[in-house]
Amino acid sequence: MGTLLVQIVGIALIGTILSLLLRQYKPEYAVLTGLAATLLMLALALHWLEPVLERVRLLFEQTGLPAEDGAIVLRALGICLLAQFAVDLCRDAGENAIASKVELAAKLAVVWTALPLFDRLLSVAVVLIGG
Repeated sequence: MGTLLVQIVGIALIGTILSLLLRQYKPEYAVLTGLAATLLMLALALHWLEPVLERVRLLFEQTGLPAEDGAIVLRALGICLLAQFAVDLCRDAGENAIASKVELAAKLAVVWTALPLFDRLLSVAVVLIGG
């Protein structure tokens, strides 16, 4: 795990330096360099995804919660990570207005995804209240 993190940090540093150098002469290439470095780092970081997913699955099994709840939580997490990736790319390209719209859309998508959990929570609250 340590070696992988060192590789990711190395790519981040090289990508940042190249992007800064290119920004002076060819700004459009600076954005592409940042995108390439980001995609490469993301590809490397995906190696950590499988153990994380397995651990989350085990946690849901141990608690006795329905598997659908775990799927909803993972979907919401995926939405957040994907949106953050897009927002960062938009901001790097100087498109703050677009980044803000992506953030809003992601928040709405998370709420939409989590609606079944809210529904179950409300049902439990009604039972506990005695209604």
